[in-house]
Parts: sequence; C-alpha cells; structure tokens
Amino acid sequence: MRLCLFVILGASLLTACARDAEADRRSRLIRWFDVRTTIYFESHMRCTAAIYKVEAVEPKDSLPVQRDPENAKRAFRMGRVAAIQMAGYSPNDLTDAMLLSGDGIFGKQVLASAAQSVPCLESNMAKDALRTAMTRPGAILAYDRQSEGLIILDPIAARLFYVAGDVF
Repeated sequence: MRLCLFVILGASLLTACARDAEADRRSRLIRWFDVRTTIYFESHMRCTAAIYKVEAVEPKDSLPVQRDPENAKRAFRMGRVAAIQMAGYSPNDLTDAMLLSGDGIFGKQVLASAAQSVPCLESNMAKDALRTAMTRPGAILAYDRQSEGLIILDPIAARLFYVAGDVF
C-alpha cells in the first residue's frame, strides 16, 4: 500500500515539474498566431517543444514582423516578441545574420533556446519537422523574451514550432 502511494505521489510530482502546460503555451501563442491542432507537445522540467497546425500562414497583426536585422534587434531590446522574415532567408540564415548584427544577443538567445530544447524533442518526427522549418527559406523566426522561447512559423507546412529550455 505504501509503495503504491509513493508511486502515485512520485508520478504526480514529475507531472508538476513540466516547464509549460500545453494549454498555457497555446494561450500565449494564440495572441500572435492562428493556432489550431496540437501535433506534438513535450515539456519537462527544463525544456518544452511544441508543434501546432496553423490556419493562417502569417502572424496576426499583434506581432509585427521585421524585414531586417536592425529592426528585429530593436524589437528584441524593447522586450517584446521579436520576429523577422527576409525573402530567400531561412530561420537558420536569419539566426546567423542576427549573430553578426551588433552584439549578436538576438541570435545567441535563439541558439540557446534551440540547444536547450533538445531533450524535449524525443520524436524523430518532431526533430525532422523542426530541422525542415529551420532551413525553409521564407519561414518566420521569432523569439519570445518572456518565455525565452524560439518560435518558427513555416508557411509551406502550415506549422508553428515553439522550443525553449533553461540552463538550470
């Protein structure tokens, strides 16, 4: 009986240690994107990875998308969600451009979020889909400073990706 109670209590504590709840993450993202179905969601104590189907392949008006690194860096420094899209550039290319722009903090934060989210990308489908989105020219790269999360809107696949992680 005690062992059973211990197992139930332990399982409850592990569930409570997730970085994000799916409903909370969705309610934040829905401010800027037309989020529909959850395709993948995994959250542990130190990371979250999520993939959503979107109806509209452009962000809502509440998320201004910058067209050059300087304006994206300015939005980032103002503490908002900063988004950038440049014709012919993938999110990977945009991250490189942001690393080379000024002190590179926007690009560094994007790289950190991506790297720290790896433990939550347990599915090969999720890894492959994120890799495709990261290299898709024309996809939108965004960073949410409040949640320290990387956001990618892939307009071809009509998918929204959110990944985040904590160092400790």
